Amino acid sequence: MFGERLAEKRKEKGLTLEQLAQKVGSTKSYIWQLENKPGVNPSAQLVSDLASVLGVTVEELISGSGSSEDQVFFRDYQSLKLETKKTISKIMQALKDGDQAS
Repeated sequence: MFGERLAEKRKEKGLTLEQLAQKVGSTKSYIWQLENKPGVNPSAQLVSDLASVLGVTVEELISGSGSSEDQVFFRDYQSLKLETKKTISKIMQALKDGDQAS
């Protein structure tokens, strides 16, 4: 259930209802409704914002399907500056070279 996953992820991040609401531009009472009342349908934008703040994918938040760390990493990677992406690419290549040498 969406509400249960939302509450679980919020608590894992150590956020109160109020803190999460502020981070996504919502209200404490609406976040409470999302967590506790079945049938409340948030907008796609709000779900996306919630997932981003909670560090999970939209898919994981909605369906509960196991989000791989790769998906979360890739989402974070996409928002990086080009120079940072190049640095990460070099690091990854060095790690791959080290794995192949083993």
